[in-house]
Amino acid sequence: MNSNIENLQNNPELVVQSLIAAMSENDGEKIRSLFHKNAQQAYGNGEWKSGKDFFSWLESDIIERKGQVDAPQFEINGHEVVVKGQYHSRGYTNKANFLFTVEGDKIKSWQMRY
Repeated sequence: MNSNIENLQNNPELVVQSLIAAMSENDGEKIRSLFHKNAQQAYGNGEWKSGKDFFSWLESDIIERKGQVDAPQFEINGHEVVVKGQYHSRGYTNKANFLFTVEGDKIKSWQMRY
């Protein structure tokens, strides 16, 4: 287990790839475990949700709705990872253009860009 954490610690892309894989399996426990306790999320340049509000959003909008990204493509710039592809969840579909910021082995922020 420690080597898995060490691998994630040094590889922001692997952290985000783990999230995308967990989303495709709708593994709520794994999805939640990949986020920093004070993670934040925003749609475009809108208001950021963080902490408890972030995890409420993650539960209702991603886990319960079975959100996932098909044919994900990853672009890495330091601790930032962009994921592009086709996003879909129950009742919703759109092109994915997500910007993740990774801190250590946890995702610190998730911005849905348009």
